[in-house]
Amino acid sequence: MEDRKQGEPRQVRPCPICGRPATLEDRPFCSKRCAEIDLHRWLSGAYTIAGRAAGPQTDEAREDEDDGRPEE
Repeated sequence: MEDRKQGEPRQVRPCPICGRPATLEDRPFCSKRCAEIDLHRWLSGAYTIAGRAAGPQTDEAREDEDDGRPEE
């Protein structure tokens, strides 16, 4: 938990795009512009989440996974 006293304002975190203080309306960003820049980065593939590389699957293998039955 935080070590702040009741009534004490929370520390405003900086915008992850430009570093300016975030606003309540656009939190965690400082503006709609920075929010849209972040969204564009996600949609264009600039940001990635680490994970295992997926190998190619056949349609039959996908069907086996989806039916919920154990493999025979």
